[in-house]
Amino acid sequence: FKKMLSTGRIIKEFQIADIKNIIPKLSSSLHKGQCGRIGVIGGSSEYTGAPYFAAMTALRLGADIVHVFCSSAAGTAIKSYSPDLIVHPILDDDTVLKQLRMWLPRLHCVVFGPGLGREKISLYSDILDLLKQFGKPTVVDADGLYVISELPNLLKDFKNVILTPNASEFKRLLDSLTNNNMPESEQLNSFFKSYGDVTLVKKGNNDEIINFKSYSCVTGGSVCRCGGQGDVLAGSIALFSCWADLAKSNDPLTLGAYSGCLFTKTLSSHVFKHYGRSMITNDFFPKIHNVFKDMFGEE
Repeated sequence: FKKMLSTGRIIKEFQIADIKNIIPKLSSSLHKGQCGRIGVIGGSSEYTGAPYFAAMTALRLGADIVHVFCSSAAGTAIKSYSPDLIVHPILDDDTVLKQLRMWLPRLHCVVFGPGLGREKISLYSDILDLLKQFGKPTVVDADGLYVISELPNLLKDFKNVILTPNASEFKRLLDSLTNNNMPESEQLNSFFKSYGDVTLVKKGNNDEIINFKSYSCVTGGSVCRCGGQGDVLAGSIALFSCWADLAKSNDPLTLGAYSGCLFTKTLSSHVFKHYGRSMITNDFFPKIHNVFKDMFGEE
């Protein structure tokens, strides 16, 4: 089950049974919200699809309620994509921090960054500080990673955070947060020594899940890289991390990240078999139920 890497990290391998153990069993005794209340912070005039893809993935996977906190310019578009999402167009409101303080305690997990834009770094820094106080699983993706690469101290003492960079974002993060003259393995060790309890998901042909103690890898997926798949992954990781946290798993962020990566790669492979090179991210949603059922069962 485990063996040591040369870096000192343990290779963790999870089984389907480990994932099934964190998925809430559906029953008539459950109340609305007990299977997951997720928030997505992102969305601007240019980018309305990204937060929608992350939010709808979590909803279709089985979250009960998903909120999207976006700019006023993105609100109407995102509302028009789905009436099932609760959309708050508040990111350019003077009271945004006050409103987020009110909403965050009601959520189990937050995704920060899809379609956010890069214009308001000071505000985004304040929001990340709020999320640090939030204390529950937080997935930082896309423009959220840019904010952290510009202001590395935001990661200090940030518990329960998962960063989901692609290869270029991963390099930019390590180069901005560590000595960029070191080999990558030494940069990683320096990163974790400085920033501690952070989980990294390096996206690629193989998704690598890395933290201070362990390393996991998920292979497979589609050979078609249509835009939006990273947002699907962020939404998947958010809900599985929420479930792992609610189930009081020993290592909820690693298990949540692994589960999200495995599910998304399996889903994208299934969608590609059906649509081939014409696949787009909207094609993922009708397939989520059957892929979930095939992987984890009906319940």
